[in-house]
Amino acid sequence: MNWSARETARWHDAILRLRKAQGQSCPMRVLHHPVAIGTPCLEGSGDPIMNVVIVGAGRRGIVHGRAAAAFSGTEVVGVVDPDTARASALASEIGGEAFTDHRQALEMTQPQAVFLTSPPPLHVDQAIDAIGVGATVMIEKPVAFDLAEVARLRQVATTADRLVMVCQQHRYATGAARTREALAGRKIALIHTWGYRQKPDIKANWHRAWGGGHIVENQIHPLDLTRYLLGDRGEPISMYARYNESFYEKSDGWDNWDSYSVSFECKGGAVGSVATTYGAFPGIQGSWGHDIVAEGLVVKIRGHNFELLFEDGTVETIASEIDPTITIAHAFLHASRTGDHSALRQDYDDAARSLEICLAANTSAMTGQVVKLA
Repeated sequence: MNWSARETARWHDAILRLRKAQGQSCPMRVLHHPVAIGTPCLEGSGDPIMNVVIVGAGRRGIVHGRAAAAFSGTEVVGVVDPDTARASALASEIGGEAFTDHRQALEMTQPQAVFLTSPPPLHVDQAIDAIGVGATVMIEKPVAFDLAEVARLRQVATTADRLVMVCQQHRYATGAARTREALAGRKIALIHTWGYRQKPDIKANWHRAWGGGHIVENQIHPLDLTRYLLGDRGEPISMYARYNESFYEKSDGWDNWDSYSVSFECKGGAVGSVATTYGAFPGIQGSWGHDIVAEGLVVKIRGHNFELLFEDGTVETIASEIDPTITIAHAFLHASRTGDHSALRQDYDDAARSLEICLAANTSAMTGQVVKLA
């Protein structure tokens, strides 16, 4: 949302009144561009400020950057992007200096936490560089397309004893924990996800070698969420995928699967499917959905909103009022600042497992064979 100067001033005045009523007189920093998270960025606790660097000033970098700037006790000290204008624009909004080289930013600012929203092929080396200056790291998925590279980063992080998280934000949606609780102990019959999309707005993702194709670029989210909601019962043990590449076969700059379908079997006996296409267009109602059919319960997930339909006719609807990317960013920053990981819903190895499952589906698509997962 775009905030006018008048709206920002009113927001600022409201916070001042709140702090005065609470008897707080410590210094305060307010964002130039507030984010809708319900709480402002207030400082003055006496704790040292944690310096943060944002690598990548595109769409995801903007969301993470605003979330970091809104978190109490942090300061964005650097924004990195090869596009100088883009880096400068985000830095002018959330703070910090604009850089075109991440190593220079790390050396000059010495951050305690780094958000990586750069292209996937750059993630591992950039994360290792960040760990090298002592920072914790939040990485936009996927970490890499090669599991050996994923393991290499794990080894570096373990040796350095540094937190590395992957941004699987759907686990942090408002209704996720309640849905997990409602599904506990129930037999699972079916898991079904679909997505009707157009070509990715990030043109680099038109190339499968760069974005990973449907399941890595996007459908990893519902698969990862399923694993969180169902635990071991939702763990895929075999994958079979097929694709269509005739829809855009003569399209310039396109080197990806046009449509993609996966069938999978889970440890708990449930079966599931993912069906997704880049062949649709914007504005379609019901273009994305994720359903779980369980004993006495059907879960419908649309976006970040959850609907729980119980056999006795009870319906629970849980809407996410907060973008879960902000929630996971703040959980990461809290863990980085305090060492308390209790609010984290996934560790690095578990995130790596979700990626392994998606890469197994891609292997099946390319070979035409069922891929068994250990």
